[in-house]
Amino acid sequence: MIKLALIGICGTDACYMQHLLSMEHTDIVGVYDEQPERASEWAERCGCPAFASYEELDAALPANAVCVCTGLSLDSQKPYLLQALASGRHVIARMPEAVGAEDIQDMLDAAQAHGGRLLFSRPERFYYHNMDLKKRIGAGAIGRIGMVNVKRYCPLPSADVCRDGADTDGVRWTGRLNDETIEGAKSSALHRLALIDIDLLRWTIGEVATVYAMRTATERLDYVLVTLKFDNGAIANIEAYWGYPGTYASAVEYAGSKGVIRYDSRKTNGLHIHKAADTVSSQPVRTECSPSFRHPEYDELVHLISYIRDGSEPLMTAEDACSTLRVVIAAEQSLRTGQPVELASASAADMVSGEARGGGDLA
Repeated sequence: MIKLALIGICGTDACYMQHLLSMEHTDIVGVYDEQPERASEWAERCGCPAFASYEELDAALPANAVCVCTGLSLDSQKPYLLQALASGRHVIARMPEAVGAEDIQDMLDAAQAHGGRLLFSRPERFYYHNMDLKKRIGAGAIGRIGMVNVKRYCPLPSADVCRDGADTDGVRWTGRLNDETIEGAKSSALHRLALIDIDLLRWTIGEVATVYAMRTATERLDYVLVTLKFDNGAIANIEAYWGYPGTYASAVEYAGSKGVIRYDSRKTNGLHIHKAADTVSSQPVRTECSPSFRHPEYDELVHLISYIRDGSEPLMTAEDACSTLRVVIAAEQSLRTGQPVELASASAADMVSGEARGGGDLA
């Protein structure tokens, strides 16, 4: 039986918590959150105590307890993760979005020094269409990959706007962004959307050699176009649209020497839910989804727990997260300079510090 301690649950989806509760061979033994009411609520559901501070939780935990921290952003949860790793504990954390690779490196160093394991949650690798695409491409179904086109569109959450000082009177392409603008874009399409596809493409195709990025933004939208050239010569264009005036959608097309393979969420959803208009919107709400008796998030949790219990190979490592973030950092660098960025020309230390060499040829 694997004993779990939940840290920072205020932002965790309720279904994710239900997955943890329904897993076999696991036992939730403690809950801590910065909001005591939420911690008490979930502690009652889990049948375990809630703690007023992380220090109290840590002192009460068995030595082999695993810390699960998926409800906070990495910058908020980093202190807790470092403390848990310094205690030699295994940690399952949310895949970072808007942090530097040096933050992950700090945690990797702590894990190595004290014997713990650091695992990141990235459920997109467990989505069945992504696994099927990778399997078919790896088996040579469409031959050698030459070009990939990816789209990921997300409507703007209520009261959420881009606050980066971009032109709000109309759409304009932006290049040579300064550091302040990049920092203001940490909740943007690049970090919330394009990062997902950068990680999936690295997983499916291989490592990235060159990155070029362009961005346009208004008060109510953020659009990023990232072009990647891979070590094997393949080219990928990633469109990430935060503030899309429609429902969430993702699509990908791989073109190879023997054919093309595609996925489009707008063409595969078999379940349509129409809800009456609420007080916020005067229009009815339509939700589309693909019904399934399996849950990728649940499968991922089972996989991560199995890795901790049996030592099996994880589908995603913390080193993977570092490599994906280095590509994102290179995209930021390209936005600052207006030039392509070569990852291979920069040392690992350069990429950790957020620096990479501009220049290069995407052709």
